Amino acid sequence: MLFAEEVRPLLLHEDRPVRDAAADYLHSSWCQDTSLAPMILRACHQYGINENIHGLMACSRFVLTEESLDGVLQMLADVDDDETAWRLHRILIHIPVDVLLRRESALLATPNLPDEVMIRINRREDLSNWPGSKLWQELQEFANRSEEEKYVGKIDHAHADDLIEALGRHDEPAAAAICELLRSFGEDGGWLEIFLVDLVGQRRLSEAIPLLVDRLRIDTDYLRERVMEALGRIGDPEAVRLIRETFPSEPRHVKSYASGVIGRIKHPDVEEAILELLEIEEDPGIRTILCMKLCDIFSERGIEVVRRQIHSGYDRMIVCLEDHLLIVAHVLGVALSEADTWRAEREERERQRAERQAEMAELGRQYAALKARGIDPFAKSAENPKPLLKQESPPEKIAPVRLDQPRVGRNAPCPCGSGKKFKKCCAHEPP
Repeated sequence: MLFAEEVRPLLLHEDRPVRDAAADYLHSSWCQDTSLAPMILRACHQYGINENIHGLMACSRFVLTEESLDGVLQMLADVDDDETAWRLHRILIHIPVDVLLRRESALLATPNLPDEVMIRINRREDLSNWPGSKLWQELQEFANRSEEEKYVGKIDHAHADDLIEALGRHDEPAAAAICELLRSFGEDGGWLEIFLVDLVGQRRLSEAIPLLVDRLRIDTDYLRERVMEALGRIGDPEAVRLIRETFPSEPRHVKSYASGVIGRIKHPDVEEAILELLEIEEDPGIRTILCMKLCDIFSERGIEVVRRQIHSGYDRMIVCLEDHLLIVAHVLGVALSEADTWRAEREERERQRAERQAEMAELGRQYAALKARGIDPFAKSAENPKPLLKQESPPEKIAPVRLDQPRVGRNAPCPCGSGKKFKKCCAHEPP
């Protein structure tokens, strides 16, 4: 497998899928190398911003220096599309607070910063002056105020994130006290439990690893997502050892999240654990995820294992293993007899995806043009009973289609190939 210092140069690789894989590797492991953001900005200048979307998204988790911040601000001044500006704004929200304080004047002089960005910047600056005791009190009170809300989108997570980020620079509460609190929660510790999991990740508290691994068994998606991120941020192979011990006897939903943890920790034990688990795991979906994780760490030992899985069959609703294996083989210089065929198939999928995106963009332009003329293209009236942007006849009713394949898990990669989780792409979140 490759390690961060070996993956870092791939951020400037000429092949976009390789650059994307490198950015995802470093992003998932919360790599703190200050050279990463400048390399991604350089790749944007060299290959184009649209060819480095994964890298820009990863930058929100990387450490920015003052020089890197200047590069982001310059890029923001040069771009003219809202989507790229939004990604750059996400980077500004997460810059280190010491850089924020030193470069406040440059940030405030940046034109057209959205209110939400200015609120986050001002709040983080303010919270940096709070003592740890006050931050901890506010986090507990915020958790209490939020207890009636059960859905993720119903509370102000930005406020909680800023409190946790500021509290992470203090020793209050002490690590032992955090662990004791986590032990005290039952099946549903509420928002305070989730915030404490984030705080454990922020401080990289290895002593809390067993408590986090235990929470992978609690059937609450958002909590388990936060546990995965916290364990990846800590990066201690002890989590891999604990997962490996109980993995064979765990139910499928636990194995799915546990595999996600393994893929975030970049350590030699990870490669060994995945190869060992693949020898005993029978579930096609879990085998698919484990094979994907071998590719994610650029495992040379895993190339033939994944290749055999492709030919014996795997769950294509989760991921396209051929695409992942092509990247690994290309980076490691391993020749695959199927490479030309797989590459042609990938290019065809990308062509079809580009066509769909162009169609959606054209519909967006039509919609904007009609709105500019004061016409609501989706309004219904006696003169215009149908929406202007939908001229086709209603489809005939057809019998329901039943698939033999298992449904896509909410946290599995979206089958459309976007690289996002299914629930954040083609699925629908709860209201």
